[in-house]
Formats: sequence, structure tokens, C-alpha cells
Amino acid sequence: MIYIGIIGARKYKDRQSVIELVNAIPADSTVVTSSCRGVCTWAGNAARHRGLAVKTFSPDLTKIRDRIEMVERYYERNRQLIAACVIVHAFISQEAGLSGGTKFEVQYAKRLGKEVFLHWEDSRVQRICKKQKALPFGQEEKNFSTGWLQFFSEALS
Repeated sequence: MIYIGIIGARKYKDRQSVIELVNAIPADSTVVTSSCRGVCTWAGNAARHRGLAVKTFSPDLTKIRDRIEMVERYYERNRQLIAACVIVHAFISQEAGLSGGTKFEVQYAKRLGKEVFLHWEDSRVQRICKKQKALPFGQEEKNFSTGWLQFFSEALS
């Protein structure tokens, strides 16, 4: 059994490309994804419809005292999701590019030596080599929490 991560930007619009990927993966695969709307829910639904096993990661949001703790729970969810995969397929929005949680997950997958495929909305698929030093979307950030904190502050305000 192979654990295949399917993640992506909420702004990604091509639902059919996600479904086509799910339909193309081996029948003994487990789809690993999150409960986020868009790519992740499309992948989970398509996998269940096909009869594949699905492992969905959600953050534990109980007993959160502040926004920083909430952000850390999302990071932890992302780390667990990526650690559970052998291969990661990330769907990237043309509008937003590789940003937010998807960017963090791709960078984390690369650090762990996972095989990563970027699926762009213009139908390009880009493989990230395990030994590749730089990612194709610019400098790797040392601290991700600033972007996440801003995202959640805006989302919750």
C-alpha cells in the first residue's frame, strides 16, 4: 500500500484535474489529505467514490488559548500529514501561486526527502527532486509562522 498525499490551494479551480489524479493512482493506495475545502475535499471525495482508503488530517483545535497556539496546531497537522505520505501531489493556483499552508507542506516534504509533484492550473506538472537544493518558487523561508499568523488573523477578524 502506498500513501499518496494530495494537498492544494483553496483558490485552485480545476476540480477535474484533482479527480483525474485520484482516478489514476494505484487501487491499493491510501489518499492522505486534510479537511480543507477545495483540493483536499475534492481528493477525499473522489478517493472514497473510487473505493480507496482515505486518511484525513485535521488540526486539534480544542482548548486553544490564543492565535499563536492555533497556528501551531495547523503546522502540526501539516507536519503529520506530510510525514504520513510517500509521495505528495500539490495543486497550485495560478492566481495565488504557491503560498500559505501548501507552500509550507511542499517545503516540509522536501526537507523529509519525499517525492513531490507540483500541479499548476495551466496543466504543467513539475517534479521536485529529492536532492534539489532550491525550490522553484523562490527563497525558502526560515520562519513560516509570520505568514500563517497573518493568514489566521485576517481570516478570524
